[in-house]
Amino acid sequence: MLRAFLLVVVWVCIASSPVRAQSLNVLATIKPLQLLVQEIGGEAVDVDLLIEPTQSAHDFQLRPSDLQRVDDADLVIWMGPALEHYLKKALRKAPQAQALYPKLDQGDDPHQWLEAEAVQKMARKVARMLSDRQPTRSAYFHSNAARFSSELRQYDKALGDLLNRCDEKPYLFVHDGYGLFEARYNLTSGEAVMKDEGRLPGTRHMTELRQRLQAGEFVCVFSEPQFPQSVLGALMDGVETPMVELDPMGIKVQADQGFMALYRAIGDAFLNCVGTRETRAMMPTWIGGLGRSSLPGSRAATSG
Repeated sequence: MLRAFLLVVVWVCIASSPVRAQSLNVLATIKPLQLLVQEIGGEAVDVDLLIEPTQSAHDFQLRPSDLQRVDDADLVIWMGPALEHYLKKALRKAPQAQALYPKLDQGDDPHQWLEAEAVQKMARKVARMLSDRQPTRSAYFHSNAARFSSELRQYDKALGDLLNRCDEKPYLFVHDGYGLFEARYNLTSGEAVMKDEGRLPGTRHMTELRQRLQAGEFVCVFSEPQFPQSVLGALMDGVETPMVELDPMGIKVQADQGFMALYRAIGDAFLNCVGTRETRAMMPTWIGGLGRSSLPGSRAATSG
């Protein structure tokens, strides 16, 4: 009799215990989105990446295996046709696919993850997308988004304060894709080797840039790991202008480091280029490394 009673008690306890929801299988199209979704989804999501950060998001060609991954995902999050026009047709019949920017105006910069205010809006959108798929974890997703936004605002203010102390000096990008970041921090001196990412620069433009580099007009040249060294090789041969690596696609950021690691690395690169000796000395205190706990009070939430 006692044994039967205990079995009933155990069964009731098991039946009344909350069942842990299965993790969402999310497919993010680009590495910055993968990092952001991981920040918001935390332990409740498994985030896979469609396009390796070494590949261009502008002209990527989907393979049959990629289409299968789209079909298998619970949720596909992409930036939108302004950046990933190749996905527009492929995702038209995929109800689980959602774009963060489905209708950017013509001429708008699609690199929205390079602007702190836009990133906070993206975080809230991602929290809503995840909540629609798992309503029982809505509070968790929105809490993560709020924590992330608070950390980003702290860093954004610290970075802005430091960059405002820097002198306006010309610097050179490989390609022209940083307008939003520059506008955010009132930086107006950037020039690009390639005006169009898919088009190599002309001989006249390269000759002019090399003459200006030799004359010491640029404070630094930003290299990018997604572009081959040959893009800058001939331009920089024999030139003493410092090169600073800029990694907008997060090639060297680990997935578990989160989006803040990407944004901090970009901020560090700009400070290394245009910063004064004073601002560079302040970087370890204000900016920290790539870890999430670099800012006082920052923490990673855990799933309940």
